[in-house]
Amino acid sequence: MLNFTKTVVCCLAVVALSSVSEAGEAIAYRLSKTKEMHFDDGRKAEQHLAAVKKLGCEARMDSHGGHTDVIYRSAKWQVMEVANDKLVHQWEDWLKKAGFETVHGHAADHGSGHDAHDGHDLSGHDHAGHSHEGHSHSPGKAEEVSYVMQNWKTIHSQDATQMSELVALMKGLGCEVRTEDHGGHKDVSVRCPQWKHVEVASHEAAAGWQDWLRKNGFETRHEH
Repeated sequence: MLNFTKTVVCCLAVVALSSVSEAGEAIAYRLSKTKEMHFDDGRKAEQHLAAVKKLGCEARMDSHGGHTDVIYRSAKWQVMEVANDKLVHQWEDWLKKAGFETVHGHAADHGSGHDAHDGHDLSGHDHAGHSHEGHSHSPGKAEEVSYVMQNWKTIHSQDATQMSELVALMKGLGCEVRTEDHGGHKDVSVRCPQWKHVEVASHEAAAGWQDWLRKNGFETRHEH
C-alpha cells in the first residue's frame, strides 16, 4: 500500500480535474470512525497524510515514541471518478487497506468469483435503515445484490450535505446522476437503465442493501 501511496497525491490531482462525462467508473468511500495509522518512516507518514487530505478527510499527524501516527476520518460519503474499472479496483484496494468503507457497482457481466469486499458492507450505514452490528462477515462468502432503475427518478431536498452523500452513493453504484439547484433546494435525478450489482459480505448486509435500494426506487434481485 505504501508504494502505491507514493503516486496517490499526483493521481488525485489528475482525478480532480476529470469531468463527470470523462469519468468511466466511480467509487464512493467513507471512514466514519477515526482511523489511526502508525509509521516508522516520517516521509511515508507525510505522504499518507497528503493522500487522505486530498481525499477530503479531516487529518493530522502526531509524532511520539520514535514513530508517527496519521489520524484521519471522512464522516460523510464522498466519491472518486476514474477512467476505468481497473483503476477503480486499485483505488478500492488502497482505500480498504487505509480503513475506508467503499461502494462500487459492477456491470451485470462483471467477472464473478471475488472474495467478499468488506468495504461494501452496510454495517452502520446511515442510509440503509438496517443494523448489521454483530453479524459475521467471513471472507469468501460474498453475495450479490443486483439493481436496476429504468426511468429517471428526481429527489428533492434542502439538505445540501444529505444530497451530496446521496450523489456520492448513486455514482458509486454506477448510476447516471444529474443535479440541479433551484428555488432554494437541490434536485438530484437518477437512473440506472442496465442491471448492475454490488458484492456484500453476508446475507444480512444484502438485505440491508435491498431495503435501501427499494426505498430509493430500484428494482432488486439478491443472488446467494
